[in-house]
Amino acid sequence: MRSDLDLTASARIREAALARFGADGFTATSVRTIAADAQVSPALILHHFGSKDGLRDACDAYVNEFFQSRAGRTAPSRASEFTVSDEALTMLRYLMRQASDDSPRANELISDIIEVTKQSLATQTGGGHIRDSADPDMRAALLVMLRLGPLLFSGAMQQATGADVLTAAGLQRMYLTIMEILQSGIYTGQQANGATLELAGYLHSEPPGAGPQPTEGEDVDN
Repeated sequence: MRSDLDLTASARIREAALARFGADGFTATSVRTIAADAQVSPALILHHFGSKDGLRDACDAYVNEFFQSRAGRTAPSRASEFTVSDEALTMLRYLMRQASDDSPRANELISDIIEVTKQSLATQTGGGHIRDSADPDMRAALLVMLRLGPLLFSGAMQQATGADVLTAAGLQRMYLTIMEILQSGIYTGQQANGATLELAGYLHSEPPGAGPQPTEGEDVDN
């Protein structure tokens, strides 16, 4: 993170708010708490942002700009080059906390991220870097969910893998695996066709009476 000496008062307030809203949620966070974290007076927060809602608007705009500025970036070619900044972690924690609170604002933010992703994919498709899609809207949404969805279930992820995906080390491990899946896939040859059928089987709903029928002479009560 940047040094406090390099930040204006308003930027320092915004960073404190992003961290607090991400850790404790919007409702549980007071202006006084943010002021103490930013080492300013509550009156200065109201002077810059008008209200706590105004401060959250500024945080939302900053998070949106953060993700837009990173759309379409090329992933590092080697795992050792993949790093996660403190600022990126703060943005992700903020976004996930908004989403876990079922905030309409989070839906709007993620919808914006999906739209930016869709535009980036269209550009890369036009340049011949990625394959075309029969459903570009769904593809963009699923790719964003693949990156952000596991963060909403960080507890389950940690229980299953031992990795806290809301830390730099855990996030690095998660994203490297996502990159592996996207770049190399997981099936070989015709196995991919079987995987499609298997997924369809999970989702397919049979009409009543369409299940396995007893053979002749079979006792249906057993």
